[in-house]
Amino acid sequence: MSRIERVTVGVRCVGRRIPGRVALVLLTTLALGANLLDPCIAAAQFTIEGRKVTPQETNFAGVRHTSPRFGLIVQLNHDARLNGDFELTLVDEVYAGLLRQHRAAAVKTEGLPLVFVSDAKMARFGEGGRRRIFRFLESDLRKHPDVHLSPAAIFISDETLRDPEKLHSALGRALSFLFDRRFREALDSIERPTPDR
Repeated sequence: MSRIERVTVGVRCVGRRIPGRVALVLLTTLALGANLLDPCIAAAQFTIEGRKVTPQETNFAGVRHTSPRFGLIVQLNHDARLNGDFELTLVDEVYAGLLRQHRAAAVKTEGLPLVFVSDAKMARFGEGGRRRIFRFLESDLRKHPDVHLSPAAIFISDETLRDPEKLHSALGRALSFLFDRRFREALDSIERPTPDR
């Protein structure tokens, strides 16, 4: 019997003894509690070389930790569904490959986190128009619908977490924006607005 079925059966039994409105409130509370206790969500953990590490920061949206070598910020939102623990060295491996490819010592990351969000939230990002500030990257963004740019973060769909190849590809695309001169200039323009001509 699934968790929802157990909750439903329990509420039916309680509903016989409690008036309808109270039973409805109880059912809603229990269903929400069942979602909050979902092991895929509650088990959001980071690992470094296979060793579990505790998050360095927790905020209203999720848990954060920096990658061990380059200090890139990774956030797992509370609604992101994981297949297991998130290996932070993978972020460093992809970033190191991009450094070699671009022949760069390092690029400023501006503290811009990589945020893993639910696929449903990612779909809502795609429904609206792209931010005008990143309009020149529109063709690149269409190729990777599982990556979304924002001035505050680079979002990646949790759907990529289920497939190592998709995850590697999405991380490569997301981190490659840090090497794009136009992307960095657009972020800098937020700090130093220039008047329209």
